[in-house]
Amino acid sequence: MMDALVDQFDAADPDKVEDQIEDPPVLDLDIDITVQKKRFTVLHLREPKAKEIERAERELNTVNATPYHFRRYQMAMIAQVAKVPEEVVGELTNTQLRAAWNFLRAKLEPDTPETGETSSPT
Repeated sequence: MMDALVDQFDAADPDKVEDQIEDPPVLDLDIDITVQKKRFTVLHLREPKAKEIERAERELNTVNATPYHFRRYQMAMIAQVAKVPEEVVGELTNTQLRAAWNFLRAKLEPDTPETGETSSPT
């Protein structure tokens, strides 16, 4: 009986490498946005570089950061990593923007849960 319990707990060991789900290294979001007569069909995201993080953080360089500043930071980060104009990111749907940000946030802060709806305890 004890062996069965030990096996059960060993199978769910979060420290085992084979049990961990690995984040994909890149995310390609299908989009169809035209800005300044140039069409963008894919938003290619990967782990941000330090200089891209620093450039995006300039949007937070204010005395009293508001949700507006944080949204500008998110959009700047997505534009920096995807190497597209910020106008392209401004044309994304909320769903696309959240998917892109959730991917990047997982690369920036790997131990935090995704943003979005929260479940209430039942």
